[in-house]
Amino acid sequence: MRPTEARVVAGSLLPVIRRTRTLSMPSRLSALAVAGMLLVGCASSGTPVGWDDQADETGRGLAERNFLDACIESNGALSESRATTMCECVLAEVQGSATWDDYKRLNDHFKDKGDEVTESGLADLFPWFTDAVAACNT
Repeated sequence: MRPTEARVVAGSLLPVIRRTRTLSMPSRLSALAVAGMLLVGCASSGTPVGWDDQADETGRGLAERNFLDACIESNGALSESRATTMCECVLAEVQGSATWDDYKRLNDHFKDKGDEVTESGLADLFPWFTDAVAACNT
């Protein structure tokens, strides 16, 4: 059995279980796939100014909905249920570890350098994002 670490995400009462392991190549690539879709995640229906801006009847803001839709779409190799679970986890991790401005800088990075994005570059510039993907990609 792999060792696990439980911690509570800021703003949530639910613990996030994180298995400690070395990321496999598919896991690392899915991090880039999720990251690559962030650009799409904030591109439609106006520009949100915060996570909860333009909330719908479920209480999710436009940025949250767009992030989840883009993330699920970019992880088409996974079952829809697994992709949804992983993407909701990544969203919670990102919201718990980064500010809205941090997230906007990541999104702008993809807009400006989308073709040049590498896993190591993301880890250097946005470790909170690669940590979120790694924590949820179990």
